[in-house]
Amino acid sequence: MKLKILSKKFYSTYSDCKEILKKSERPYACLTIEVNSTLFAIPFRHHIRHKYAFFTIGEAGLDYTKAVVISDPSHLAPDEPTIESKEFAIIKKEEQQIIYGFKKYVNQYRKAMKHRDIPRNANILKYSALQYFEEYL
Repeated sequence: MKLKILSKKFYSTYSDCKEILKKSERPYACLTIEVNSTLFAIPFRHHIRHKYAFFTIGEAGLDYTKAVVISDPSHLAPDEPTIESKEFAIIKKEEQQIIYGFKKYVNQYRKAMKHRDIPRNANILKYSALQYFEEYL
């Protein structure tokens, strides 16, 4: 697990994907995690109001629904972001819980992919950034 920022090349490649988080004034810090030989970048966010996340402080934390697949090393910028020291300590301490929770989310997304006709799967499929990376899942 490393702290990273997505590159300009990544944002250029996926510019039409509305569920991928973009901010013009500053990039999102992400935590990279490898699951089943696939590298994911999970963004840190504030004001998360759903259960598919790892919460660090209040409504802030890692938003699993906005995770993206890093299929090309050039999609990660060389810069290393910084986050609040309190939040960083929580992330380090709860590393195994984060990995477990994210794997659980990816598995739930995969199951939803297989049963797109079930109404309860609609939201997980519609609002997840993983919809642009299903070939890697």
